Amino acid sequence: MTCPKVLEDAIEGLYFAFSEYPLPEDTMPCGCCHSPDANELLHAEPLRKLEWKHFGQYPNQALLVWGDLNCFKHFLPRIFDLLLNVSDWDIEAPDPEWVFKKLDDGEWRTWPREEQAAVKKMLQAVWETVLSNPPIESPYIDVEQWLCSIALCEEDIGPYLAQWMEDQRISASWALSFLILGSDIAYVDYNVDNKVPVFREDDGRSKTAKVQEWFVLPHPNAWWKYCSTQYVQLLEWVRSSAVLEKLRQAEIGCGNSEMEREFTTAQRCIREAKSTKFETAYERRLFQTAYIDIPFGRLY
Repeated sequence: MTCPKVLEDAIEGLYFAFSEYPLPEDTMPCGCCHSPDANELLHAEPLRKLEWKHFGQYPNQALLVWGDLNCFKHFLPRIFDLLLNVSDWDIEAPDPEWVFKKLDDGEWRTWPREEQAAVKKMLQAVWETVLSNPPIESPYIDVEQWLCSIALCEEDIGPYLAQWMEDQRISASWALSFLILGSDIAYVDYNVDNKVPVFREDDGRSKTAKVQEWFVLPHPNAWWKYCSTQYVQLLEWVRSSAVLEKLRQAEIGCGNSEMEREFTTAQRCIREAKSTKFETAYERRLFQTAYIDIPFGRLY
C-alpha cells in the first residue's frame, strides 16, 4: 500500500527538523546490556537506509542505557519513518508505544520550536491516518494502540477526540466502533484495581485462583498506566451521549448491512456493558468489516 500523503509529509518534516544532529562516533550503548557490535550496526548504513536489524534494542533503550538526547534526535526521523511508513509487519519492529514514549522521556515539549512543530505535525498525521482507514476493504489496524501512543506524548487528548467527533466520514465512525468492539474500553471500571495480583506468603487464596480472578476482569492497554489521565478522558468520551449519537448516525447513513450491524452492536455495547459479560467482538471474528489478526503495528 502507498503511504498516505499526510503521513509522508510529516515524516519528511522530521528529517528536515532534526537534520542538524550528526551521527556520533560512539552512540554509547551500555556494555552490560548490548553486544559489542551494537554501535557498529548503527553506523552500517546512511540514516535513511537503516533498518530495524541495525537498530536492535535502541528504540526501546534510547535515553536510558543507550546514548544521549542529541543521539536520539539524530535517529528519531528514521525510527518514526520505519515505524509509520510500513504496510507489512516486521518481527524486529518495536511496539509503537515504546517509540512514542521516548518523546515524553526526552521532554519533547521543551525542544526548539521547529522540532516541537515537526513532532506535533507527525502526531496529527498519525491520527488523520487512523481516522482515514477505510472500513471493509482495509485489514486490521489497532485504533486503541495508536491513540494510546499519541496519549503518551500529549497531556490532553481532548483536541484529538474533538476532531474524531467532528469527522463525518464513515471511516472515522468505523474507527470508533472498532475501538469499542475491539478493546475492553466499554467494560473497564477505572475505580477497580487492574494491577496484576501480588502474591504474599500469608495469602490464603491459591495463586491460581487469584490469577483466574484477575484475568476475567477487563483491562486497559498496559501502556495507559503511563497516561492514566488521558485514559479517563477517553473513557468518559466513549460513554457519552454524543458518541452514541455519532454511532447512530453512522448506522443510518452507512449504506452497508454488515457495517450497520456493527454500528448497532457498538451502541448496544456502550449501553449494556455494565450488565453483560465482557467479550471483545473482533477477537471472535463476529464481523466481516475487520477483526483482530496479524500483522500488528500497522498504520495503513
